[in-house]
Amino acid sequence: MSDIDFDLTQDERKVLELLGKLHVSQNKNINEATIRKKLPSKYHGSLHETIKSLHSKGLLRYYRSQNYCLTDEGKKIAEKLAAELFKKTYGDLRIMILF
Repeated sequence: MSDIDFDLTQDERKVLELLGKLHVSQNKNINEATIRKKLPSKYHGSLHETIKSLHSKGLLRYYRSQNYCLTDEGKKIAEKLAAELFKKTYGDLRIMILF
């Protein structure tokens, strides 16, 4: 899609979309249980590996035990993915409201 979300897997994209929707940043952290609760159940099995992968790519960092926050680059990508999801979901709504 875009050059900014280089080699993200589908699971990584979904986690970053969620973190972008929740406006997680360096100062606002999130617990792994909260991520698990808000994600669809098909992503639960590989969540721990996905978090490790995002950490190794430098998009997510450990805040405390079981708590995570986004790096600057991770926040930019997460916000972009959340905006794309919002446009895809609600893009036609604007047209409906105008008519």
